[in-house]
Amino acid sequence: MAVEATRGPWAARAEAAIKSLRDVEGVSIQADGEDIRELHILTTSNRPAKQIVRDVQTLLLTKFNRTIDHRVVSVAYANAHNTVAAMPATPAPAPAPELAPAPTATTASAPAAEEERVRYAGANLYVVGQRVQAQVELKWKGVTRVGSAAGVGTRDGAHRLVAEATVAALQEYVEDELALSVDDAALVKTSRQDVMVVSLALLSHRQSKSLVGCCTVEQDAPQAVVLATLMALNRVVGGLRTKEPTEYVLRPTSA
Repeated sequence: MAVEATRGPWAARAEAAIKSLRDVEGVSIQADGEDIRELHILTTSNRPAKQIVRDVQTLLLTKFNRTIDHRVVSVAYANAHNTVAAMPATPAPAPAPELAPAPTATTASAPAAEEERVRYAGANLYVVGQRVQAQVELKWKGVTRVGSAAGVGTRDGAHRLVAEATVAALQEYVEDELALSVDDAALVKTSRQDVMVVSLALLSHRQSKSLVGCCTVEQDAPQAVVLATLMALNRVVGGLRTKEPTEYVLRPTSA
């Protein structure tokens, strides 16, 4: 197999080559110049993520003469119901429940478990000239919180604003201040379906950790952005101190 030696838009060629691999339904490469910063894979197979990552590493080395660390690769599994679950390339502990301790076997019930999870309530985009404001509503234990973010009105920029508004709404439920920023929110097109991928950066102990979540686009893109953002934050939020939600929030008034 010949080694790809030319420069230029190599990332697009690499994506096309990776998509031809066994069990790969979709791929997205986020590059910083000539370096691969993140590589996202979508699959419908039941092969272990580690085997799929090895295939990708071998292809990039033999065809493009590039080596990558397995830690920059994330694999998402789409099941028969068109839902997607993100899996790291290396084994990791099972995700904690969102904003709640795990229920015990003697007291847990399906309705109670559902109530403990942060839910999507709605998302809206308001356009004024070139400015766009995103507003996201989340619901937890019957209480709704709203987050918002504003910026320039491009399509890709709107996805990012929805992710930022989601983080802002989620912050209303936790005691700890989240040092989070949105790296990217992009729509990945596959042969079967569109997938929204959200990448966040979490600053913790003077180190930046990358968090990635994804969701198939079933109804509209803003909803998929919110769900992908919540998926990215699932493990992190499970370890934070949470506020007991109240029906109202007291805010200072102007004199």
